[in-house]
Amino acid sequence: MRQSSRLLIALSLLGTLMVGIWRVLTPIASHRVDASSPTPIQHVVIIMMENHTFDNFFGRFPGANGVTLPRETNPLPSDYNHGSATARAYIDGGKMDEFESHAYYQYKQSDIPNYWSYAQHFGLGDNFFTSYPTSSTPNHIAMVAAQAGGIYETTTQTGCDSPQNDIVHAVSNTGKQYWTYPCENIQSLPNLLANAGLSWRFYADVPIWDAPRMLQPLHGSSNNVHVSQFINDVKSGNLANVSWITPTGVSTDHPPSLLEPSQNFVTAEINAIMKSSYWNSSAIFLTWDDFGGLYDHVTPPQIDTLGLGPRVPLIVISPYAKPGYISHQLGEFSSFVKFVETNFNLPNLGQRDALPSISDLTDYFDFNQTLQPPLVLSPIPYSYTLFVPSQGIGSNIKGTLNPIIGGASTMYQYSVMYSRTDTPTIHNVTIDGTGHPMNAIKWYPGFGELYQFSTKLGVGNHTYSFTFSDGPSATVTLPHNGVSFPGPEVHPFILNALTSPVKPSPGLPGQTVTYNVLYTSSTNTAPALAEVDIDGVAHAMHSTGGTNYAMGVHYVYSTPMPIGVHFVVYRFNDGTGVAAYPGRITPITTPIVLTNSSISPKTGTSSTVFTFETTYTNVNGNAPTKATLYLDSTPITMSYVSGSYGTGAVFQAQTTLSPGNHSYFFVFSGSQSTWADPIGPQVYAGPTIGASASTQMVAPGSVIGDPGETD
Repeated sequence: MRQSSRLLIALSLLGTLMVGIWRVLTPIASHRVDASSPTPIQHVVIIMMENHTFDNFFGRFPGANGVTLPRETNPLPSDYNHGSATARAYIDGGKMDEFESHAYYQYKQSDIPNYWSYAQHFGLGDNFFTSYPTSSTPNHIAMVAAQAGGIYETTTQTGCDSPQNDIVHAVSNTGKQYWTYPCENIQSLPNLLANAGLSWRFYADVPIWDAPRMLQPLHGSSNNVHVSQFINDVKSGNLANVSWITPTGVSTDHPPSLLEPSQNFVTAEINAIMKSSYWNSSAIFLTWDDFGGLYDHVTPPQIDTLGLGPRVPLIVISPYAKPGYISHQLGEFSSFVKFVETNFNLPNLGQRDALPSISDLTDYFDFNQTLQPPLVLSPIPYSYTLFVPSQGIGSNIKGTLNPIIGGASTMYQYSVMYSRTDTPTIHNVTIDGTGHPMNAIKWYPGFGELYQFSTKLGVGNHTYSFTFSDGPSATVTLPHNGVSFPGPEVHPFILNALTSPVKPSPGLPGQTVTYNVLYTSSTNTAPALAEVDIDGVAHAMHSTGGTNYAMGVHYVYSTPMPIGVHFVVYRFNDGTGVAAYPGRITPITTPIVLTNSSISPKTGTSSTVFTFETTYTNVNGNAPTKATLYLDSTPITMSYVSGSYGTGAVFQAQTTLSPGNHSYFFVFSGSQSTWADPIGPQVYAGPTIGASASTQMVAPGSVIGDPGETD
């Protein structure tokens, strides 16, 4: 805030003079370029955390555009669906009214004390949005390139290091949906920096959050380094002009991680700068990459076909940041690119960074004010004895409760991880105030012991928490903040959509898809509401016949589906309340499908000729521009055999094989889209050749490999 008194103006001028003297007296590495910036900012640090909206973190912040919601648990009980189809459904054309019940919660100052302190002392943006209404990867790319090159989803991609069958959903600037290999040939801010003789580094360990891996011009750069190196670079005097930091492990804020380790990570990175000679020449931007399936009440502006996405916090930390400032200017991740371009007199990339409507974030700064001193914060103490089971811990363990909604006859399973190596004397799950001893199930090396408890529950809404011994004389309770986990939601009826999966998936646009659920009522009551919400639009489902609801009646809805990824929620009500069964991404509708993939014969010798076959169908009836079998990752061009491209054309490749075990997959491309079978990182088990082949766990032609997780 600009001071008005003459004394404070004089002090401000003195502070500016001292900064200039400090720059003269303080040596800076020879490869740093100082003269290019018209401001005192010579070092820009962008820290991108994970999956929280503005309302979820700062909805209660005084003076900000927020709402007051019930208090959130620390940690969340599981990760939540937050891809592009989910975001589109939740936003609901700007009404922001289709979020699932778990989304309408938020944290208090005491839950995020360090983040709150930064926001109080420096700058906070309450009109800052994700670049795209989707998950992580596109938004991470946007913060370095002011675009995503078309990539619109997060899968298991490792960018330009991905296997050829690792394809990802994409959307063009005109809104056309397609699938592509996740390695884009686009220019980005690091290219501009290098051309100007300015330095950059991108600190990352997680491939899906590592933007340079996704961009051909940056792939393999020595400036793409491990996140652990940042503090060492600060201490050794090697801080780049622009740094991007994306944390890893439990330090990301990605649900269901605890909030304490992520705050401690951010605090350590910022403290390192504040304690160094770089503080007086730095601007630090702290933000979160996507909405994480959590609610925000502000409708994202539609600045072009692709965005913006839901609102997230932005905290701006610098000695030149206006104290306690709340910015209402429209910003998004491309604003980081725009700020750096403005600060260092660089040309723009001709993307979102060229839009006048998007803030360059300079309103957060006053370069004539008295310099703000460092705000060195202490780490937050916490116990990691208990944590939420998540990805990587058991193929079917994805949270603390499964299922989160059901009926009185449903068996509900509670799960928690105990990280200590001793046996806890107390190991309880408390459900609606009553403690139940949990059972040790399995030890996972590097994680800990999985504890579980299963039970049936009466109709109604329930709550739960976990309390375990934390050493010989202490206990620890999860959640950490004294708020019980919500759930399960128990109704007098049950929906089962798994017995009749949506078909076809993947399918071609225009094909009829049938949604089919089995409704079973313990009171033999017909549903007063039976609908399926597809991409946020409700459609009535119809009974296939029968009135014995106690035994179960099928309800269906059929419709031709447009191209894209689709999000589905089933909503039923027997008069006692609506049950909204959690959404699923189904089906995927693509311009190209590959079906009936096979190999013949399944075993043989080194002289056996093996035939690899798949059927290619293109919605427009066009021939493929690429028809490739990848055999042990080696590409082999396939040949057309018979059939119509519009209804199914058979392609084959024939070859002999060396002794041993083999694997294969298919990749076909049309003029604008690509499809693979199977989708990476999975592959088909190939034939076993000769006596040297090891015993296969699955039959040749079966899919093998972990399907991975999306973010």
